This record gives sequence, C-alpha cells and structure tokens, in this order.
Amino acid sequence: MKRVEGLSSPTFIADTIERTKWKLVLYPDGDLSVKNDPMSFFLRREEDSKGSIDITIFFEFSFLAVDGSVIKSSGIGEHSFVRGKDGGFLEILKKELLKSQRQQFLPNDILTARCRMWKKSGQITEEIQCFARTQIGAERRLFVWAIRNFSTCTDSNFNIKSISNETPVMPLKLYQGHKGQLNLLVLRKDRIKCSVFNIKLLNASENEVEYLKKKIIFNIKCEGFFIQGDFFKKKVFMENKQLYLPNDVLTLHCECYFTTGIVLEEIDKICCGYSHSTEEENLACDDLESAKKSLDLTRILQENLESVYKENLLCDTKLKTKTGVNPAHKDILGVRSPVFKAMFNNDMREKNSECVNIEDLDDDTVQTMLYMYTATVPDLQYDSAYNLYAAADKYEILSLKRMSTLTS
Repeated sequence: MKRVEGLSSPTFIADTIERTKWKLVLYPDGDLSVKNDPMSFFLRREEDSKGSIDITIFFEFSFLAVDGSVIKSSGIGEHSFVRGKDGGFLEILKKELLKSQRQQFLPNDILTARCRMWKKSGQITEEIQCFARTQIGAERRLFVWAIRNFSTCTDSNFNIKSISNETPVMPLKLYQGHKGQLNLLVLRKDRIKCSVFNIKLLNASENEVEYLKKKIIFNIKCEGFFIQGDFFKKKVFMENKQLYLPNDVLTLHCECYFTTGIVLEEIDKICCGYSHSTEEENLACDDLESAKKSLDLTRILQENLESVYKENLLCDTKLKTKTGVNPAHKDILGVRSPVFKAMFNNDMREKNSECVNIEDLDDDTVQTMLYMYTATVPDLQYDSAYNLYAAADKYEILSLKRMSTLTS
C-alpha cells in the first residue's frame, strides 16, 4: 500500500538533546490512506541530525484548544531514534471526533498540535519551547458543467481553474464506459494534494439529485484518479429525457474543494527558561494570554454587532426583496461594500430613501449576506453558497466572496 504525503513542520533543533534535528509529520488521512483511517502523527529525526547514532526519546503529542488547554493527548511514547527514522502514533485522532468537536479542534480553521519530548536519561534543567506554523493552500470552487448534445456525446471535458490566477489546476473528463456507465477521470497538476467532489444532477424541474460525493487523496506519484460511475448509466438518462435532459443537455452542479499543499512554514519564535515541573500542561509564553484576550474581545464585539442586527437596534435603512424587508445600518453596509457605500454617499435614490430594492436576491441570501455584522458564515448547501457568492460578487463584499468560495 502506497504511503501518502504528510504535512511536515519546519525543522527544529533540540538544543538540550545533543542539538539533534527534528520535524513533526502529521497525516490527516492516516499514514497509508486506508478508508476511514484516523489521523497519524510522527516525530522524525532528520538525516543530517547531530548527536548520538541512536538516541532514546520520550514524547507526547497533544491537540490544544485556543486557550492552550489539552483537548486530546496521545499519552507518552518511547522510541529509539536513528537518523532519518520516525516514531509516533498510527491512530491519534478519529475523524468523527474532529468533525463533532470542530469548534474546539479547529477554531478559525486552525489545528494546534504540540509535541513534548525529553531524553530517557539525564536531568533537564532548562525548558525550551519552539513555536512554528504551517499554512495549507486551499480553494473551493462552485461551477455548472453543462454537457450539450448528450445523446450523441461520448465524452466531455472541464478545466477547474485556480481562483488566484485562473490557471487550470485539475482537468476533468466525463466519458461513457464499456457497459454504459458514466466514469469520471480526475487529473491533477503537481501541487494538488487532496480534493473533495460533490456533484449533483439538475433535472428539468431545477431540482438537484445527488450524483457523486467523493474524496480523493493523491499519493506521491499519482497523476490522476478514476471514479467509476456504476450508480448512473447513460441508459437511465436516455430513458428519462424529459426529466434529466431538457434540450438534450445534462446539467451538473459541481462543488470542489482542493488543497495545494504547504504555502507557508516558519518558526515563529523560541522561548527559553527553567522547567517548573507540572506547568508543562499549558503553553508558556505571555503571547498566549495576549492572544486569548484578543480573541475574547473579538468575540464580544461579534456578539454585540449580532445583537444590533438581530434586535434591529437604531436601523436607518432596509433591504427590500420580492418577499420581505430586512432592516440594516447604512454605516455597516457602506464599510463592508463599496457598492452600498456609493449608493449612500452619491446622488443616487438610495441616499435619501429608507429602502434599498434588491429584488434579484431572495430573503435567505440577504439574511446570510448580512453576515458582515459578525464576519461569520454558516455551513451552506450548494444552492445557498452559489447564491451567496453571486450576491457578494455583485455588491463587492470581498471578504464574503472569499469565505463563500474558499476552504473551510
């Protein structure tokens, strides 16, 4: 079974352990990418490490909450490390736990992991803490794939492009297999590491029908991935043309998440000091408390602004759709959106009006768009995310456009 690529920390030197050189390696989908594998976590001694040929280390991995408290610990492990080898835990965290406690494990989509390590023999008189960070590039694309002349078509191609520079990153090919099933071939450029597809059919009534939901983990040498569509055959569509093929067009609503690997890795800082026995359960440096206070203040501000919106306090304008009216505040709309700012500042009818007509949007989209009060967006289904993206694009709410398009 082929090993997948892991996420590596920047390398660091353990000064108090013979100046040996190390890195952490996390496998989010398991070391060998077996279906439903828990996460794997390893400590690796580098090939060019100093110190003894063979060194025995005690170590413990933990996942931390935003305040530095331990949410999940591996317990203490022991391993004899030679250069270029690693030791750790094949099953450290189940994905179900990560999903069910997402707010704890992934505040602001950030996973904080800690490794404590010390020698088996000898006394440690000084504690050294190394703070590092690794940032993963991720994008989310929503698109419509319309396959015209489907009854005579044998294959169709689509290029998924990067949001940042519009370059193709993942070519797709849908084609008919020898038994009439529809197969999907997913190719990838070098930097694509993992992708999740959610593809739905749009029938003649414009209702979505679940078609395909698949997570693809590319191993180190993999250039593409083949998805066999036994669950849908061309014959099924041809026998139900009125339902699935209006004007001989098969329409797929597609949602694709993909990661592009590590885009940033760095050592933030190194803190030195004398060890104080049981104080090791918390991150030490003063910056942690400062960061916690900052997060608390941000949360309080978000809660206050949310109350202003939900309780309709001191509203001075309204956003009117075809079916409803949503009270709002000109200042907040203007700060978040240059389009609204122009409406309220220039000689446009909205300047002196108590109402802004936006009848091209539905109530649900407008209410979600008013996330701008708190800078948060709930989990959305495809249609809602698509409508929200269109609204953010029209009113140039760039932060909202980014949040409704990228990885969460």
